Formats: sequence, structure tokens, C-alpha cells
Amino acid sequence: MTTTLVKSKSTLLVLDPEAPSPIPVGPTLSVVKEPKQEIAARRRNLFVLTTATNLGDVARFVSTANKRNQLRALFVRCDVNAAWLPQMFELAKLRTMRNTLVHSNFKVPLRVLRAWQIGAQGELIADAEVVGDDLFVTSCEPTTYRVPISSVPALGKIPVTERNDFRVADDGSYLMWPTQDIHLDLDSLLLGIEPERRLRAEKIKRAYGRSYGEAIARLRDERGIRQEDVPGLSSREIRRIESEGEVTVDSLRKLALAHNMDLPEYLNEVAKQANTRNDAVADKPSSPPRDGHHASKKK
Repeated sequence: MTTTLVKSKSTLLVLDPEAPSPIPVGPTLSVVKEPKQEIAARRRNLFVLTTATNLGDVARFVSTANKRNQLRALFVRCDVNAAWLPQMFELAKLRTMRNTLVHSNFKVPLRVLRAWQIGAQGELIADAEVVGDDLFVTSCEPTTYRVPISSVPALGKIPVTERNDFRVADDGSYLMWPTQDIHLDLDSLLLGIEPERRLRAEKIKRAYGRSYGEAIARLRDERGIRQEDVPGLSSREIRRIESEGEVTVDSLRKLALAHNMDLPEYLNEVAKQANTRNDAVADKPSSPPRDGHHASKKK
């Protein structure tokens, strides 16, 4: 899983007549409309947005980019009966790859592209599905994880009949079950299946506690950043971090990005805030004893 928030330049090939216009481009994303081989052979971080019936037209481009390990995602809108999708790949002489994302309404492609533009592809959710007692969740890298419902305490509280009643935040920052008022980001979901991630989170909690959340809040306020202005974290999650002091490494990376800092620089600034607060409390004069006399010890 990607752990460093790095904004990399990307190229999107669009060969879908129903693709939204305009595509949300920015300084890190360019859009092309023709599958030129020189692009597939030279550029990095390539994405393809196409349909099942157009797979043959992009097959060579996709194969070249994939051989270079530069195909980040192949977005396929299923414009045929879903049962025919494997045959469409076969006719195009393409194999189904792990970074193939089939969609029907462009929400998943746009979510992934936005995540890559802010360098948070490993921290945000592209899509999810509940199957039996498991939650399958795909990050915007994309990487798919199988999360047993029993491994996440909050998921265990959701009635079986409501497990599928969730939505993915538009920016991929969390899954939300509205009737249960449960919000879970990718990091929270993976704590149950990645022991080292849980150990890191517990270490941070033991080391800093609630005062660390207060320091995070003061730094955010100083920089004029609102709780809703942190990509990849909901305002609800920010409130929880700042009030309880419980924060994961991935959440710290997202906070650092919002402050235009790398992680070590951000941690240093938060530590300064925490130390300043502790020093102020330590230097606060104690109240003088009543009547100007020290209380005597009982004998």
C-alpha cells in the first residue's frame, strides 16, 4: 500500500463517448483522446477510460503501458451485458488485470483520478462491496482488500440487514452507514487485518494521548485550515482526532498534506504546539495559600 503522499503527473486516455466533460484536470493530470503509442511508451502514470466495446481500440496502448508498469488503472464502463465482459476482453486480446475497474456511472474513475491528483491514492477509497461476512474495499491505487466484518468492531455493530446500506464519500475519504451514524476511513478498516498498522496506531496513542489532538487543532487554527479542508478526512474524523488525540499514521500524512508539509515537518510543528502548551501549564503559578501562611502538616 502506498504510504507517501506524492503528487505525480498523470495522463488519462479517454475513449468513451459518454465520459463526463470536462474531466477534472489539473496541473498533475492531462487528457488525451487518441491512443498514441508514443504516449504509452514514454509517459508515466497512465490511466485509460473506455467502454467494453472499445477495448479493442485501446488494447495496444494498454498492453504497452502495462508492460512498462505504468498503467495505473483501466476504467471500463460496461456497455454490454455484464456476462459478456470476459468475452470482450478476449476479443480485444487483453487479460483482466488487477488494476481493471469496471463501473457504470463514472463515480469510481473520478474518485481515483482526484485521489492521484492530490497524491492520496493509497489513503482513499475507490469502491467497496459487502459479500457475506466480508467487506471488500478497493483503494484508489487501486488495491483491493478483504476485510472480515468481525475484524472491525464498528462493523460488527451494524445489523446484517443493513450491511449493504452504505455509501462511499465523493472524495473517497470514508464509508458511511447513515442509519448507524458510522464513518470508517480506509486506515480504520485495515487496522483489523494489518497488525503492524494497529501497533503503530497504539504507539501514537500511548505516546501522545488527548493533548496531541489539542496540539493538532491549534496548529490547524493557526494556519487558517478548516476541519472540512483536509483531503481524505471528513470533518467528523478531524473532530474525533482533535478531541480524543487518537490518530493513525495515515491520518497524520493527510493532515501534513493539508498543511503543505511533509510528515516529519508536520510532526515537528505539532510537537512544538504540544510542548508550548505543556510549558505554559508548568509555568503557571500555583495559588497562594489562604491568609498568606503555609498549611502545616498534621502530626
